[in-house]
This record gives sequence, structure tokens and C-alpha cells, in this order.
Amino acid sequence: MEDIRQQQIDVLKEAVPYSEKLLGAIEKVSEELAGESYPETHDAVNVIIEGLNWLFEVYNGTKGLINSEGSAVDEEQTNSAVKELSEAVTARDDILVSKALVKLGTFVKSLHDAGEKYI
Repeated sequence: MEDIRQQQIDVLKEAVPYSEKLLGAIEKVSEELAGESYPETHDAVNVIIEGLNWLFEVYNGTKGLINSEGSAVDEEQTNSAVKELSEAVTARDDILVSKALVKLGTFVKSLHDAGEKYI
């Protein structure tokens, strides 16, 4: 059992600094999507989505640890934001993509803060 806990902590050691970078990217890209976007903005959205997917895997693998003192992540809100992002990307609606990314930033921040306690 201790091995699993240590593996979870090791993953969080990678995820916490990554989540800081991802939060910065989400903020920048959300602003661009809500205002003046550039050709590379949509490529950045795809990279952010890949990063979010990795953090979802991290969360799923560590939620037993990080939720041991209470719910660190609002899963219902996160799932709703994922659905909104999916629909917005499909509709190619930059404003809605921006809003969904901001909501998913809450997930990233929550995971970051919860993970920081263990590293």
C-alpha cells in the first residue's frame, strides 16, 4: 500500500509544476479566443486539451490520496466543463471554448493545490 502512495506522490511531483504551466497557457489562450486570436491559438487549444487529458489521468490515479481529507476537485463541475468544451470545439465557437477553458482552469488549480500538499 505504501508503494502505491509513493507512486501517487511521484506523479503529483510532476503534475504540480505542469499544472502551473497549463494554467498560464489556459489564461493566455482564453484571452486570445475571447479577443483577437492568432493562427497558432487553435493549435494551442489542442495542446491544452492534451494537457488536460493527462491531468485527468493523474487525478483518476491519485484521487484516493488527494481526496483523503475531503473532496479536492468538484467532479460534477469538471465533467460539465469538459462537455461544454467538447461542444464548443465541435461548434468552432471561440468564445464558448474560452469560457469552457476558464472553467477547466478551476479543475487544474484544484488539482494543483491538492497535489502541492503531498510534494
